[in-house]
Amino acid sequence: MNDRGIIKWQPFASLISSKEVINSILKGKNKIEKPILSSDQLETLNALLKESYYTQSQTIIYYFKNNQIYKITGIITEINQNTKIITINKQIKLHISQILQINT
Repeated sequence: MNDRGIIKWQPFASLISSKEVINSILKGKNKIEKPILSSDQLETLNALLKESYYTQSQTIIYYFKNNQIYKITGIITEINQNTKIITINKQIKLHISQILQINT
């Protein structure tokens, strides 16, 4: 009897590559474009950001990163005006341009 070995399983190698393609398509499907905020919305965000910082109250922040919208809850512990980076819970850093919405 003649053993075909690896040749016998070659057609199944195409299934693995198609699985990778399907996964990349699904990841691409979930990506979204960054919402554009109006100047009024930016002013409101700035005011809420300062209020949350000075009152040290628990804040919910929605931010945009890697074509996804994320939500974080915490206390804003630092606002750096030069680099435009805020620090949440003394460890998480976000650029102000990433922020989409703030709820106090």
